Amino acid sequence: MPQHFPGDPVLPEPAPQRPNAARRYQPVESAGAKRAPAAGWVFAVVAVALLVAAVVFVGVSASRLPTATMEDRRALEEVQRPPAAPDVVDDAGPPANVINVPQFALWAPGTKIQTTDHYPQPGESFTAQSCTVAFSFSDDAGRNYAVTAGHCGKEGDLVWPTNASLASDYVQEAGRFIYSGLYSAGAEGIDVGIIEITDPDRLMEVVGNPIPTGVGVEVPPIDRVCKTGGTTGYTCGHFVDTERVQIVNTDVEEAHPTFGDIASVCANQGDSGGPVFTEVNGRAVIIGVVSGTEAGRAGDECWEGMEDPKLMSYSNVEQMMRVIQVAVPHPAWVAQTW
Repeated sequence: MPQHFPGDPVLPEPAPQRPNAARRYQPVESAGAKRAPAAGWVFAVVAVALLVAAVVFVGVSASRLPTATMEDRRALEEVQRPPAAPDVVDDAGPPANVINVPQFALWAPGTKIQTTDHYPQPGESFTAQSCTVAFSFSDDAGRNYAVTAGHCGKEGDLVWPTNASLASDYVQEAGRFIYSGLYSAGAEGIDVGIIEITDPDRLMEVVGNPIPTGVGVEVPPIDRVCKTGGTTGYTCGHFVDTERVQIVNTDVEEAHPTFGDIASVCANQGDSGGPVFTEVNGRAVIIGVVSGTEAGRAGDECWEGMEDPKLMSYSNVEQMMRVIQVAVPHPAWVAQTW
């Protein structure tokens, strides 16, 4: 959760034309941060340094994973299909936009995941990396995929629910990495990864309330930017710059040159891969995938409106779509105007 301090200015709530889906993550917002000047950047990875403490477990015969309540399942199912397209606006209305909505989105934006490079065995000590999912989609054949940060896994790495803890919880993975822009060929240098969801019935924890998936292929000029992540939840700030060269330092691998957009938004370890979004006519529209935060400031306190805001890097829509095009030949989208 973001930190807010006494005396922080609070903007009055705008009157949205439609229900504000983005605010369902967290209702309290404070004033936007000032833009930071352009400069050279080195970014530290948001998630790779956050490794779940080494776990040693013993074989058991039954899982203790919680099951979703009917209310939770209903909330998730409501955002798996495209929402109704809004009424067409006249010439005096907002600028035209194009939103790609998946025909089916099995995992909601903000789904929390952990990854391993092998199947953990009973009695084994192992580490699992924590990340967040930006959104999911399906293809023409009905297979399901999820988008996260490229540094969260390599091809073949296994994806698990964050509440997996017993040997039986690690028998069958929830998904598997099929592509990483940092390690795979085809769209090199893009910090975006693709997971194929292999267990559609697995219960996955979501940060906040689930929202429908809409990817902003064409949207009005962006100022206010928000993100949600498994560590810091929902935080907002202002857009700063686009396609800035950066170095992704995983702390366990060699440095990877990449590039991304910049926003003054608080993020921390474990938020990597989470959805970056703005609002279009009161609806949350995804415009990126969380990549990293400033090197040397990952542990700093951060809140919206601070004098020297910590900056977050994210892969933008163009980069996301390029990776999807390489990894999934026939994604199933419904184009809408919101």
